Amino acid sequence: MNGLKIGIVGATGLVGQELASIIGQSDLVIDDLRFFASERSSGISINFRGQDITVSELCESDTPNLDYLFFCACPRISERFIPIFSKRGIVCIDNSSKYRMQDGIPLVVPEINSHALKGHQNIVANPNCSTIIALMALMPLHDAFELTGFCVSTYQAVSGVGKSGISALMNDLNGDHEASTKVFGHQIVFNALPKIGDIDETGYSTEEEKMRNESRKILDKSELRISAMCVRVPVMRAHSMSIFASFKKQVNPREAEEILRGSKSVDFCGDNSFPCPLDMGGKNLCAVGRLRMDSFVENGLSMWVVGDQIRKGAALNAFQIMLILEDL
Repeated sequence: MNGLKIGIVGATGLVGQELASIIGQSDLVIDDLRFFASERSSGISINFRGQDITVSELCESDTPNLDYLFFCACPRISERFIPIFSKRGIVCIDNSSKYRMQDGIPLVVPEINSHALKGHQNIVANPNCSTIIALMALMPLHDAFELTGFCVSTYQAVSGVGKSGISALMNDLNGDHEASTKVFGHQIVFNALPKIGDIDETGYSTEEEKMRNESRKILDKSELRISAMCVRVPVMRAHSMSIFASFKKQVNPREAEEILRGSKSVDFCGDNSFPCPLDMGGKNLCAVGRLRMDSFVENGLSMWVVGDQIRKGAALNAFQIMLILEDL
């Protein structure tokens, strides 16, 4: 049986490294694995299953014989290269925001809408990390009670912006506040910044708009009511969020708890325990705690959700997409 031929663009970044680790720890047979990055990182070596693989710079003239090409870089790189390589028959799985809302391109969380992958045209979009984490908790409840809307406040780790976010936090902890100001616009230590991305004329940031628009596309509910406030906090890894969800059918916490405990999508924390970002780094599942009736809306539930945005929020989700495509 022939193995897979895979390429990772942005292999030296946090998501690219996480993806390579996931592939390496899997039982997949890999005939060829190629690492791509910027010219600055070209020539360095990354160890994969005991073998050192040299990173190279991706060029339009390359004709790599690959089955899948994962894009773990910025939207500009995806815009430049995906049209070229998808037309050459390589399935491109994009972690950037470039193609998420484009008609005809699947935006997929495998546990929720894997059916959207049928008929793909060699381009599949991976959703925003916060969107994935929120929907992993909401989907089992949506199946049971029919979600009508949700309001979410996120508390997002600095690694959400990549290695520069981690460096900025560490430098800030050592007194170099200018380092975090360059990355986040403000000091991040001892602070919380309610702005992730640009803010438009409506007052919403790009991160908040992603959660609204992507959730509607994934759930195929264009009128779903969603309001988000996305906040950057001085946490190294794993995003947390407070979600207030409303449903069409009558709900109660005990039944909702049973549903979440029986779900393979989340880890439910009961008995007054709750997940913390410090505990969730490297975990495949998202965790739910503080589940209770919401006192503001009818048929509402409030909950606390935490997930590793680098793993399930990006690399693992993309890997799972590839596994499903292999079975189609």
